[in-house]
Amino acid sequence: MYISDVVGSLIGAFIEWGFLMAFLFNLVTHINKPDKRLVVLSLIMMLSYFLSGVLNLSSNIYLNWFYFDVITIAAIFIWIYCGRADSFCAIYYVVVGLFLNSLLMLSIFVDIVLVENRTPWILWSIYSFGVNIIDLMMIVALLTNKDFFKFAAVAKRFSSKATRRLPSA
Repeated sequence: MYISDVVGSLIGAFIEWGFLMAFLFNLVTHINKPDKRLVVLSLIMMLSYFLSGVLNLSSNIYLNWFYFDVITIAAIFIWIYCGRADSFCAIYYVVVGLFLNSLLMLSIFVDIVLVENRTPWILWSIYSFGVNIIDLMMIVALLTNKDFFKFAAVAKRFSSKATRRLPSA
C-alpha cells in the first residue's frame, strides 16, 4: 500500500466526517425552527458521501463517485421540485460543487481508465486539490449558509433577467 493511498483514505474519512458534522450541527441548530431546508440538504449530502463509500455502482472508484454525484444532484432537484423548497445559499454551493466534482471525476476516469495514462500531469493535481477544496467548500456552505463566493447572487440575477424576458400570457 502506497502512502498516497493512506493519505487519500484519511482525507476521504475527514470529508465524510465533515458532512456528518454539518448534518448534526444543522439538526441541532434548526430543531425548533420551522425552516428545515438546511437539515434536509445536509442529510442528503451526508447520506450520499457515506453511501458512496459503502455501495459500488461501478467497479471503478472514479466512475462510482461520478454516479453518486449525479444521483445526488438529481435527488436535490427532485427534493426542491416535490418539496417546493425555495432556494437558499447553501444549495447553490452544493449543486455547483457536485457538478464540478462530477466533471473532475469523469475527466480523471477518462484519463486513467479509458486513455490508460500512467504519467502524472496537471489534470491529476487539479483533480487532487480541486475535489478536496470543493468538498470543504460544500461543508462550509452547509455550516454557514453564507454566499461567500456570490454564487447565489449571480444565480438570482440571471434568473430575474430570464423571468423578465418571458412573455406574459
